[in-house]
Amino acid sequence: MITNNSSNSVLSGLDPSYQLATRSSKGSTELGQEEFLKLMIQQFRHQDPLKPQDPSEFLTQLAQVSSVAGITEMNRSMQTLADATYAAQALQAATVVGHEVLVPADSALFADGQPLKGEVRLPVATASAVVNILDGAGSLVRRIPLGNQAGGAVAFSWDGLDAGGRAAAPGNYTVSASYASDGEQVALDTFLGKQVASVSLGGDGQRTLLSTTDGQQFGLGEIRAIY
Repeated sequence: MITNNSSNSVLSGLDPSYQLATRSSKGSTELGQEEFLKLMIQQFRHQDPLKPQDPSEFLTQLAQVSSVAGITEMNRSMQTLADATYAAQALQAATVVGHEVLVPADSALFADGQPLKGEVRLPVATASAVVNILDGAGSLVRRIPLGNQAGGAVAFSWDGLDAGGRAAAPGNYTVSASYASDGEQVALDTFLGKQVASVSLGGDGQRTLLSTTDGQQFGLGEIRAIY
């Protein structure tokens, strides 16, 4: 905004009654874009033709007023768009409550009668990829060979049985995956199925978080699949 103090050369050439009307209508010393244009026109009308004032200062100040007005309007539009996007994201997240989603994770809660679903991403074709299921003490419960696979996403499922065919106890289990390359085991990222218990809005008002039944939280953008 432009203040009257920065435009003394303008106000000094105006009719006194016009100056008073301008101040009382605004109730402050700040000028809006419309008021500034009125002042500039009045200055041209009242200036001494033999000693015209330099109009470049007016043009510079007018450009500043226009720029500030444009930026302010753009900020309002961007904020409106952000609010609408955030509200739509929250509503979208609410629809997955009670559903099982596939998210990046290396541990999951296993319950009786509910297979543990997951997925790995193979960077190359291989027949050596395996998924390991470990209990809370870190002991191997089950090793699941994935067989001959092309590169890309490979799904797997654990039925809850250990290596001897006995049912494993319900609880939290760790999942790891790897494949052999040049005589070494290369770790793979794992994605596990988890049931969504609730949705919460981020404290910064910018992120929607999904809370799962095993107490973990994930962003909406981290979901790979919905079962």
